Amino acid sequence: MEVTLLTKNEHMTDMVNNAVTATLTCHANTGKDVDSKDLLSRIIKAGHESVLEHINLTYSVKDLSRACLQELARHRHISLSVESTRHTLKQQIMQGSIVLALPANMDKELKQIVYTYLQTLFDYVHNHPDMHNDQLKYAVPECLATNLVLTANISALRHIIKLRTAPAALWEFQQLARALFDAVPEEYRYLLEDCVYKENGHNDIS
Repeated sequence: MEVTLLTKNEHMTDMVNNAVTATLTCHANTGKDVDSKDLLSRIIKAGHESVLEHINLTYSVKDLSRACLQELARHRHISLSVESTRHTLKQQIMQGSIVLALPANMDKELKQIVYTYLQTLFDYVHNHPDMHNDQLKYAVPECLATNLVLTANISALRHIIKLRTAPAALWEFQQLARALFDAVPEEYRYLLEDCVYKENGHNDIS
């Protein structure tokens, strides 16, 4: 999996300033000179996160399984643009460019079942070059990796990171959630860092 933040640093600055303006507007303090990090950190601690919706981040995510994509799509207030199997699947199979996302500790026998099934499917596609993607897409397993662009506001990202960095989350989603956080420039990680699951067994919300 490869996660890259597409949002430019200067755009982050503008959006953070917009969130500060929104916060000050709520309290009729527009124009007041404040420290943005201090103000937004206090807003986060107080639980008034709606102003964070003015900060949107866009990521490129490559080689994410469709199993994880299905769980990601359950989250609200995010936008997804996903590589289309209707337009690319048969071409990828014919070119041998299919990527799989499987757990490193996956049962060897189960993994072999997956490989055997996919080899059978790929052989069938090569023998039936006129097979339409609209039929073929129903035959691919959830381990098939895909590429996408994800846009989410900070409030939505906080929710994703808080839930999906926890050990109970799907292993791949844990990796994705941490990668979404790690891709954020260090000077803006204060917007999200309290949501990252810590080894002591809980999110640091002190």
